[in-house]
Amino acid sequence: MKQRLINILTVLCLMFIGVSCSDDVPTPAVGPSRWDEKTVAVVLPMEKGLDAHWHRCLDMFSQNFERAFANQKTGIRLKFEYYDEMTVDLNDLAGQLAARDDIYAVIGGLYSSDAAILATRLTIAGKPFFTLATSEELVRAYATTGNLWAMTETDITQCEVLLSKVINYGGHSVALLVRDNDIYGKTFADWFAFQTKELGLDNKGTYAYDESSIDEMTRQAKQSGAEYVICVPSEIDEIEPMLHNYNITPLAAETAPRLLFSDTAYGADVMTLLGNKAEGIEGVAFGADPESGFDISYHTYYGIEPTTGEAQLYDTAMLLGYAAWYQNLNPDVTTRNALRHIVSGRELNMGSWTGEDMSLVVDALGRGGSPDVRGASGHLNFDSKLYTNVLATTYYNYKIYNGRYIILDYNTSDGGNRTDATLAGWNWKASHMQDFDDTSNIQYPAQTGNWALLVATSTGWTNYRHQADVLAIYQQLKASGYDDHHIILIAEDDLATNPANPEPGVIRITPSGSNVRTDARIDYRLSDLNSTDIRAILTGERSDRLPEVIDADSGDNIFVYWSGHGVPGGMVWNDDNFGMTGGVLASIFRDMNNRRCYRKLLMMVEACFSGGVLSQCEGIPGMLFITAANGDETSKADIFNSTLNVWMTNRFTSTFIEQITANTAIAMRDLYYRLFINTVGSHVMVYNAPQYGNLYNADMSEFINFKQ
Repeated sequence: MKQRLINILTVLCLMFIGVSCSDDVPTPAVGPSRWDEKTVAVVLPMEKGLDAHWHRCLDMFSQNFERAFANQKTGIRLKFEYYDEMTVDLNDLAGQLAARDDIYAVIGGLYSSDAAILATRLTIAGKPFFTLATSEELVRAYATTGNLWAMTETDITQCEVLLSKVINYGGHSVALLVRDNDIYGKTFADWFAFQTKELGLDNKGTYAYDESSIDEMTRQAKQSGAEYVICVPSEIDEIEPMLHNYNITPLAAETAPRLLFSDTAYGADVMTLLGNKAEGIEGVAFGADPESGFDISYHTYYGIEPTTGEAQLYDTAMLLGYAAWYQNLNPDVTTRNALRHIVSGRELNMGSWTGEDMSLVVDALGRGGSPDVRGASGHLNFDSKLYTNVLATTYYNYKIYNGRYIILDYNTSDGGNRTDATLAGWNWKASHMQDFDDTSNIQYPAQTGNWALLVATSTGWTNYRHQADVLAIYQQLKASGYDDHHIILIAEDDLATNPANPEPGVIRITPSGSNVRTDARIDYRLSDLNSTDIRAILTGERSDRLPEVIDADSGDNIFVYWSGHGVPGGMVWNDDNFGMTGGVLASIFRDMNNRRCYRKLLMMVEACFSGGVLSQCEGIPGMLFITAANGDETSKADIFNSTLNVWMTNRFTSTFIEQITANTAIAMRDLYYRLFINTVGSHVMVYNAPQYGNLYNADMSEFINFKQ
């Protein structure tokens, strides 16, 4: 039986933790002094261009995973040996791989029938075998060995999802077209009748075909009276005769059923084989978690859509890499138990599949932790008894339109309850994620110092979150080595002693968090300044009224964090809705550039509609602007404290603090990615990147912990 799992996950440069753009800036030595290598056999179809997909996917993983060991003395590398599932003698190969002591694990079996052959020899011999196949019978047969790892839910779930689509489309009757006596089709055939009854659908029959009867069975399914026919081809070669026999001698429009295909019909090889005949094919296939950003990133870098199985292949390599690292730390642990330890982690979630995320997991394991691991495909939670199946899978509802796959919506399960989500609900973030040039090589002079301007532009208890955010970032800067002379802090400071504050002197951004007001030296109260004073402060124009300014030169980086309210076209300063506009701010920045009073400037803005202001500041060299929202939307508060009756922080700020707390050297591109994914309800935006440089190589250490 065949399963359409294909094509790599990629987003390569995405996760590189970079260093400064200047060759003159001191950079820490990174990379282990010793590498331990593990060999993994990859047995997948190499025809119709699939070999390039697998190679790109695992090459991308290798690049990201190598960087994950920047903080370690020893690193893990996986070496991949490739075998063509369609041409090798699988029985013979399985025996050879099972007997080789140097084979750490095997990934393979795109098709369930082939996976069963490999599993028979490998799992019994104790060799970890990860499969992309989804047959329920395969899992049932080999789960008890403890060595089979299925990276998706079984086709019991896929069948349910397909039937759910019939209901969602308003259908009432359905038929099944499936290959007879095939391990892949058997799952659908076994569960179809049960699930149709459970879901209240009228079952118009199961039509099982073999090579000689596919034409006749397709015609019978077509004429069954079903409103929908679920087509489960075991091989892509079976799709064309299904389409052909469906299209000839057409029924009246009101009686012709609508076809829904299984995951076999999703993939680059399907398009290669069928060409224009594939137009209009619709169905369900498993893939990446849409919120991971994997699919969009893949398309951005390769110009094509990923196909079924790419996210799962990447995640498989990731789990094996983590297991090998865990064994390096705990030499007496078996590979099976190392894998079980990795997927059982329930401590702090360390993110997903990116190079930055993997670095956090590697470091946590190195400290003896047990982090909660996610991947490109989503949560990597396995059944706690046999550790055989991933417990939740994301399914695409796909359609081929104008010669390419489009995703109509997504379906996943959570705690056993299956839920549908529209494309708008799931994928609004990814569809608007920005792309950045990774080849830029702007040269900067050596960095000699750091300055920061932190501004909270609101007052009063109800605006608690703005001052709390700025004070929290102040504490981050102080902890990283800033002295007060190099931080200009502007805040009204009317919270700590506010009558509504049950803890006088205390300000927090989480209910049990530390007091971010502790030892904070506030330079100016908001009400004592005008927004026009920002120009003098940034350009170093000291006066009796403004004794504290940024006295920077062309070797200094300047970090500006602005938190407050915004309106379309302006950022509020106290009660002035247009206290700062894009035109005024751009004028200030151009003045700074003309005076050569900065090396690099990063401005981050937490305010509604802030993108509309900062977008007007583009074109100025050496500056980067990151906003919590674009010019047309509001930003969102985070963590409501019912005792204080205030929002304690903003989502954009809390995510930023989480990221720089975990890693002050996070790459700018990775920071943007994490802010984008986690800032719910608005689109985090980056402006002026072409004038700043390569965001994959530049990192936050230049603004957070540069040692002066």
